[in-house]
Amino acid sequence: MGGSSVPKIPDYRIYKVEDAPDLLKTQEKLAQHGLKDPWLRNEVWRYTQAGQKGSTTFRIFLRSVFRGFPIAVGVTAAIIAGETAYHKIYPPSHHNDGHH
Repeated sequence: MGGSSVPKIPDYRIYKVEDAPDLLKTQEKLAQHGLKDPWLRNEVWRYTQAGQKGSTTFRIFLRSVFRGFPIAVGVTAAIIAGETAYHKIYPPSHHNDGHH
């Protein structure tokens, strides 16, 4: 249908709980209570930029906070431009004749 090729799915073995310090702490706390989360590895990608080592929590935070920032700036500019144009075409009428 003219689309690009099928995206490559990463190998599940690249995700290790040891690569995500926050998840490692969670794993250790669970182990203290005799518990184990077999699905914890499935959350590693959230903490390691899709498996890339060297990611920091702060970088992940900034990326998630500013993900929609360019779109928000564009929408804000469009709204301000629209309101400015509207007020130039239809100026607000202020009647100061002393009546309340």
